[in-house]
Amino acid sequence: MKILAAIQDLMFSSKVTACARGKPVEWVKRGAKVAEQVAASKPDVLLIDLGAPQLDAVNAIREIKSGECRQTTVIGYVDHTRADLIEAARAAGCDQVMSKGEFARRLPELLEGI
Repeated sequence: MKILAAIQDLMFSSKVTACARGKPVEWVKRGAKVAEQVAASKPDVLLIDLGAPQLDAVNAIREIKSGECRQTTVIGYVDHTRADLIEAARAAGCDQVMSKGEFARRLPELLEGI
């Protein structure tokens, strides 16, 4: 299984690496368009920080879910106070949206199923 992570926060990227337990994780490069990298690498799962403005996450999700990679499972997380972003991500087609705390807590379980 292929994991693509659009996470630029050092704490969360370290946690993803630790929880992946040897599964390969590809990282979205700074400045890269998330949807383009999904199309190029065709991951099974995309982990995305919905609150990172440079990622333009909601538009990226909309583009992914309306294109040839719509089968990619998208798991997004954001600060729990961002109800607007949570709703926008769900409307765009994000498969799972959770708070940062829930993401951190459930990450081992999420990656185990991949």
